[in-house]
Amino acid sequence: MIWITLGIIIIAIGGLLLTRYITKNKFSEHMVCPMGQDCHAVVNGRFSRFFGVSVDKMGSVYYGIIALVYLLSIIRDVPESILLAGLLLAGIGFAFSMYLTIIQIFVIKQWCTLCLGSGALSFLIVVLAFLGFESSFVEFAYTHRDLLKWLYALGVVVGTCITTLHARIFINFLNDFKISPREVQRLEMFSHTAWVSIGLSFLTGLGLVLTDRWHEYIDSNSFIVMAVILGMLIVYEVIVNMILSPRLVSIHFGNEEIPEEHEYHMYRKIAFSMLGVGVVSWYSLLLLSAFNWFNYSSGELFIGYIVLVILAVIITLWVESIIQKKAKRINGTESITDIEA
Repeated sequence: MIWITLGIIIIAIGGLLLTRYITKNKFSEHMVCPMGQDCHAVVNGRFSRFFGVSVDKMGSVYYGIIALVYLLSIIRDVPESILLAGLLLAGIGFAFSMYLTIIQIFVIKQWCTLCLGSGALSFLIVVLAFLGFESSFVEFAYTHRDLLKWLYALGVVVGTCITTLHARIFINFLNDFKISPREVQRLEMFSHTAWVSIGLSFLTGLGLVLTDRWHEYIDSNSFIVMAVILGMLIVYEVIVNMILSPRLVSIHFGNEEIPEEHEYHMYRKIAFSMLGVGVVSWYSLLLLSAFNWFNYSSGELFIGYIVLVILAVIITLWVESIIQKKAKRINGTESITDIEA
């Protein structure tokens, strides 16, 4: 146990030094990114802040707390709940590093080797923390299953509400291509909150699965469908809130080159259809979590979800076509180049 704790402390100190290096040099030309990648595009881009807080500073706080918690456990006896909180924080840190990795792969399409190194360190921390305190964590989670259920429900409810509000503002924007800086900030806040909701639902759901001694959840008909929906929500967040929404907003404010007419309409159609997919997915997850579905097989529930998704896409594309036809009747031959930001 002592060697695992020492390993966590050493890795956390290494992560702290790494994040401090990024903070100190992210605006400097002397910042070295191994393997010839462009770290500046990542650490200084629009995804370098989360809820208005610099990601590298969040990393420094994370590694500092981890190092402090496990260092105290060597110096003196600390309550087991503190160590379990450290394990939970390690899980949150790893989940957040996966979020940043998704951004690098699918959105920025630039590799920050230093950021990947930080993600690798957070992965090692969560693995060591779990190996060292697995039995304690499982037992603690089992005795607090009601808390996990409430936190899971909170994540699903908040995610459903936030996605509904996000869809409303974004559809209004796609309707008239007008959006204020305040509404842009709300869209960003909604996106970050949705990611937190997904992370909370995933981590608490994982805790429920790990403590599911009687297979209450694993053997339920809705388990696989709910796992698929969580995966779909991740895809939705990447496409809508990380790719389409920021690009269309940038076009509106004149910060990005105006695309061809057909390309712009393609963005609109994808955005409308994905909004339908996101809203339906969150409400489906909410319904599957709130009620028992013993009378339906996993296949029937999955088919039902797919049917709802298809209907949502058809309806949203129909609404988009109505909006387009209405705009053409009002403005005559409409072109995106005629739209004033």
